[in-house]
Formats: sequence, structure tokens, C-alpha cells
Amino acid sequence: MNDFELNTTLSNLKDLLASDLSPYDAVYLGNIYCRLYEDNFLERLDDLKEGIARVKDLGLRAYITSYAAPRNDFLPKIRKALAVAASSGADAVEVHNLGVLYTVHEEFPELPVHIGGFANVYTDAGAFVLKEFGARRIMPNYELSLEEINQLIQAVDLPAELLLHGKMPLGISDYCFLLEYEERWGIKCPTLCQRDLFLKQGEWAMRSVGKGVMSGKDVCLLEHLPALFNSGHRVFRIEAAYETPAYRLEIAKVYREALNCALSDEPYVMEEEWWEIIRGHARVGLCNGFYFGKTGMDYLEAKPEAVASFLKRPVPQD
Repeated sequence: MNDFELNTTLSNLKDLLASDLSPYDAVYLGNIYCRLYEDNFLERLDDLKEGIARVKDLGLRAYITSYAAPRNDFLPKIRKALAVAASSGADAVEVHNLGVLYTVHEEFPELPVHIGGFANVYTDAGAFVLKEFGARRIMPNYELSLEEINQLIQAVDLPAELLLHGKMPLGISDYCFLLEYEERWGIKCPTLCQRDLFLKQGEWAMRSVGKGVMSGKDVCLLEHLPALFNSGHRVFRIEAAYETPAYRLEIAKVYREALNCALSDEPYVMEEEWWEIIRGHARVGLCNGFYFGKTGMDYLEAKPEAVASFLKRPVPQD
């Protein structure tokens, strides 16, 4: 067992088969935004069963995710996906919705629960409620700073899962405005949202994935890994559901090497090769999200004054 977990998300079996997952410890299966996403694991249950088996055959932990904003008519399919996950030996299910959490708690208590970023966990009071319903780890809301995250999870005594690198999820809608461009672009659903579509104004940018909106810049915490470890964090995600297999592999290899380096007794020295790879995949640029209490678009170097506030409080490990 590693001293940390590095995971990512894959939407369908095609992405799984095309991806080298050797740098990872775990994989979430399914697309949280849209039921119509091409061959979504959550809709193609035979694929989900095969995906879980393939991930576990690789020696990785196999998680499934669930929809970020499900409606009542989603629930029968979600129950079926949960049943497949439970019978196939999935290691956990990621939940963003209280109704789905209740369903897992009542009908599939053998499935450990991870709380996803769209559950909007802002307070330790909310986290306590989720813990009572079986939550084993929490991805706090993306707008929280690291200092706030540390306070929250220390209070509730649960580990946090942190977005380490990739485009930060910002919002979700029940309507896909990209459908209005099918005829103009000559590209139909369900492949339309897989294009690189950025909304830009000056230095400001967001990426549209149809029903979801993500940051245009890639969140990057490469410089801050020693500080994260010093605070007790051990569970990290590379957000790559809408990225290429090359992105998934090359970014993960950088962070696998960097995380091992940050945990070693040697001084943490970042290799220029790491930055070349990261810059090569950051089409719009890099940021730190909201982790340092900024607007989400800024990038801060790992100076003592930038990280001192969240080094003070150790947090629980998984």
C-alpha cells in the first residue's frame, strides 16, 4: 500500500482501454454530468461491470461515481449501477447528492461512500451529517481554501480528497447549450461535448463540457506537495475525465514521481522536465484554484507566506 492515493476519473470503457493507468492507485468510473455522454459507464452496466474487473485486474482500486445533479427519473438507473458496483466488488461509490447517499446507506451499506465536490460541503456541521450516513472521505467544495478544508476535516475526523491537478469543476446545468450548435458545427451529441470548447474573455477562461463548466486553467499544486503532506493530506485526484490518454498518463507520471520525492527524506527539488510536461498540457495556463483564498485564476509559488496558514493544523489520514 502506498503512503498516498492518486486517482482519476474515466467516463467510459473506450477511455479505460485507451489509457495507461500505471501511475494511479485508483479510478472512478462514470461521467457525472450527463446521461447521454458517449457510452457512459453509469448507463452501460455491462461496461461498468467489465470496467470494474479491468481496473481491479490492474491492481488498482475501482470506484464508481454517480451523477452530480440527478433527477427522480435517474434514480432507477442509479440503483442498478449501485447494484452492479456492489456485486462486482467496487471499492467505493462517489456521491454528490443526498438522495443517492440515502439510497446507498439503506440499500447498499456494504459500499463505502466518498463525498464528491458537487455535494457542496462547506461546513463541518454538514460533513458530520454525511459521516453519519457512511461517508468515509470528503471532497470539500472547490471554493474552500486549504485552511478552511483543514479546519473542516479535523473537526469531522475524515480525510479530504483534494484536486491536485486538472480543470476545476465549477458548475452544472440540466440543459446542454451545446446542442444549439449541432447543425452549425456538424457534430452531434454524444460526441459534441468532447471537443475542446473554451469560453474566453481576455485572460479569463472557462471550459464547457456541455452540461458542466470547468476552469479553463489547470489547477496545479506541484510546488505545494510537501506542504500538503505536512498537513496530513494523502488522497489526491487528477481531473482528467475530458482529457486525452496522453494527458492522463504524462501528468500522472509527473505527480507520482513528485509525490514520492516529497515523501522522501531528500529535499524536494522540482525537475524542469516536470514543468515542461505540465506546461505542454496546460492550453490556457495554470492556477491554484481557491486553495489560497484567491479568485481561482491566480498561480502562487510555494513561498512560506503562501502556505504557512494551512501548515499549522494536521488532518486525519484515511
